[in-house]
Amino acid sequence: MRSNVKSLFRQIGVFALSTVVAFFVLLKLGVISQLSYHVEKGRLKALRESMPTSADMDPWNDRTRRIAKLVAPAVVQIVTERKFRHVDLTHLESFLNENGDPISSNGPEQPEVQDRDESPGSKPNGDLYVQDGYGSGFVVDAEIGLVVTNNHVIAGAETIHVYLSDGRRIDAIVRGSDRKSDIAVLEISADKLHALPIANSDSVEVGDDVLAVGNPFGLDGSFSRGIISAKSRSRIPIEGIEYRGFLQTDAVINPGNSGGPLINMQGEVIGINTAIATESGHYGGVGFAIPSSRVKRLLPILRKGAEVKRGFLGVSMVSVEDEPKLAKQLGWDRYLGVIVRSVVPDSPAENADIRRGDIIMEIEGSEIRDTDALINAIGELYPDTEIQIRLWRDGSEQTLSATLDRQPVGFTPRSRP
Repeated sequence: MRSNVKSLFRQIGVFALSTVVAFFVLLKLGVISQLSYHVEKGRLKALRESMPTSADMDPWNDRTRRIAKLVAPAVVQIVTERKFRHVDLTHLESFLNENGDPISSNGPEQPEVQDRDESPGSKPNGDLYVQDGYGSGFVVDAEIGLVVTNNHVIAGAETIHVYLSDGRRIDAIVRGSDRKSDIAVLEISADKLHALPIANSDSVEVGDDVLAVGNPFGLDGSFSRGIISAKSRSRIPIEGIEYRGFLQTDAVINPGNSGGPLINMQGEVIGINTAIATESGHYGGVGFAIPSSRVKRLLPILRKGAEVKRGFLGVSMVSVEDEPKLAKQLGWDRYLGVIVRSVVPDSPAENADIRRGDIIMEIEGSEIRDTDALINAIGELYPDTEIQIRLWRDGSEQTLSATLDRQPVGFTPRSRP
């Protein structure tokens, strides 16, 4: 019996050794890679054959048409007016700069245009000039008459007119606005309004189909179609917006689209169209939208006209990708994270024992890729929130707890070193 068992094990050993030798021989001859190639080729062929025909695409096009009909009544055009004084050039001495040179000799001094991507015009009105601004918005509460738009669309406006899809023009008042996130809530007094539901943008994936709706160049009720190109785009140099983390889309966005909704294929709002990356001032293939998750957080606050309160940690910082040599000196071999450069005295960071040279990796389980990610993460939280911070210090990972303070008045996180 024992000899039979030994013989069996000997046979198994010989078979295993033969299998290993055969595998490496086939690998050297390229047979394994060829087999993998044909498997992948077969998979791609099956995928190609399963692609719908043009006839099968009709239901999808029908869905897009249905969404357009569903969404259009809730999207509005916003026209604002800003007034400024005509400059009397007969008194040139008042128009000399500190070097004694004239500031202008070609007409009235023009104010700096505050709109990010609108193209306002101006017209004389006695000794005043009226500057028109254009943008978009969408109704979120049909009963009360609440409209969401970008703050930069209505910033500094003396009058705000909202044009509904049925042709009515309604005067609007600002219920609440937040410059740092570029969100504003207007109120209009009108009946028979249609509101749009706001979805959770956290569930959006790259490649999802979307529709951008608004009034580019004053052309009301315009739709464009595209996909979500990227998520959490933060390192976008848009002046005035502190909290970014945009959705990126290739759906066409042009001047006048600002404040309009970015719509998913369920007819829900997943973002507010806000800005474009361009060298010409017009659409260049890349647009950005404020994610709806931020809108949902701020809407209950702004509709009451209340102040937006944000958390404060108390660190100055630099992204690892901007200081790779410093990160290496600290024993950090990854490309992501935030290096603490200094800690504000008596701040939540100091009280939590965060130190200069720490590398912050996560906050509340969310990866911190760079300074923008940390700014967004803290800015989305309320004061007195206790958070867990995972960081790298002295060659090992640590987890600390911090309780956020209220962000100081006038605090601008991006102005810190």
